[in-house]
Amino acid sequence: MSGPILPDGCRDLIVTEMKGERPSWQVSELFDEPHQIERITVKRMIGFRLKPGTQVNKPALLAALNSLKSWDETRICEQLAEQTSLNNKVFEALSCIQKEQLSIAASAGTLGVTLKTLQRTLARHTNRSPVYWRQLARIRKAARHIESAQNWADFALDNGFSDQAHMTREFQRWFGTSPMQFVANIGFRQQAQSVAFG
Repeated sequence: MSGPILPDGCRDLIVTEMKGERPSWQVSELFDEPHQIERITVKRMIGFRLKPGTQVNKPALLAALNSLKSWDETRICEQLAEQTSLNNKVFEALSCIQKEQLSIAASAGTLGVTLKTLQRTLARHTNRSPVYWRQLARIRKAARHIESAQNWADFALDNGFSDQAHMTREFQRWFGTSPMQFVANIGFRQQAQSVAFG
């Protein structure tokens, strides 16, 4: 992949194999802006996508994977199951925020919790606020449907932005590009269609 990795609400376990070296393991962070990856020549790179909100015991996971003598997908999946967790309340909250075009307070009401409880739950388990998740869902939804835009002002309103300028600012913030540049970039459009949050 060339170009930056766009924020998608997910973390990944990534293994990189280079000729003559042991596999290198890493767990990606949750990105708030485009992330430029270092270009290296690799034999193989494989990613395991983690659901949004998944907590990772990163030191234990990486230690276990680095102890593997050879590629063993069963053991890798076992370690992922052992060293990651997804709190049910976090899963429900993120599902609600992702699917509903509601205010954060209304989402809390739908979940049957107070706004403060929703804020604390997401901050504790994801290190991000409900506003972060709501804005990410909105921008990714717009990015997935951007090729259908015929009028930027109408498209902005249809996707939950107050106006076209607001949408443009959010595209710049999250993706580092304007909506028009985004639609012209096949790599960005492919990332927007990937399985992720929003």
